[in-house]
Amino acid sequence: MKCENKISKEEAKKLFVEYEETRDRDIRDQLIENYLYIPKILSRKYGHKNGDNEDVFQVACLGLMYAVDRFDTSRGYEFDTFATPTIIGEIKRHYRDREWLIRIPRKIQELNREVNQTRTMLEHKNMRTPTISEIALHLEISEESIIKSMESNFAYYPKSLSMEYESGGDGKEVCLMDLLGTPDNNIQNVENIDLLKRKIEALNPLEKIIVEQRFFREKTQKEVAMIINKSQMTVSRIEKRVMEKIKEDL
Repeated sequence: MKCENKISKEEAKKLFVEYEETRDRDIRDQLIENYLYIPKILSRKYGHKNGDNEDVFQVACLGLMYAVDRFDTSRGYEFDTFATPTIIGEIKRHYRDREWLIRIPRKIQELNREVNQTRTMLEHKNMRTPTISEIALHLEISEESIIKSMESNFAYYPKSLSMEYESGGDGKEVCLMDLLGTPDNNIQNVENIDLLKRKIEALNPLEKIIVEQRFFREKTQKEVAMIINKSQMTVSRIEKRVMEKIKEDL
């Protein structure tokens, strides 16, 4: 958008009054275009991190839209004076919300800043790294809160999985990825295994022998029949009955 035909302050004021009454989108667009120079100036001033000027300009324009919607002509302010802090607030919120790679509650973010400032201050004062209890005592909060705040630093300073560490005195290095645990594919079967054990314990002595010999010692039905002095058909029938009962419970 261009603002070659910039309107006067008196004309702008009339447009604001009309917009308050009608909420006409065309008037809103005209006002935004007229004051577009404000986000341009502020985005150049604050958009210096990692070359994100264009992103900051878009955020600043969003702040300008909010300012146009909220501006009250009856208060006697100049729009420039009213819009500037609104736009700057949006820019600061943009940086604050995006600098944390993992979203951390605002309360923890603020505590983290206090802890870091206190740690630096105590470090300079005592000429050594302060303990958690010293920081907690200075801020008059619990040590648990300090630890929780320090843990949030990992959301701000992530570690690469390819980072290498010394594994011991042998000088060898190991990759961080190799130190991470892997999912246990059997974890979902823990409850089933426990239930199976209890069901087997509840079987009568003959059924227990058949299950043990067939499934834990891998005997054939014929071999089991010889052990319990029964027919192979009897072993097959009992085995089938037990398996159907256990399957039903599982």
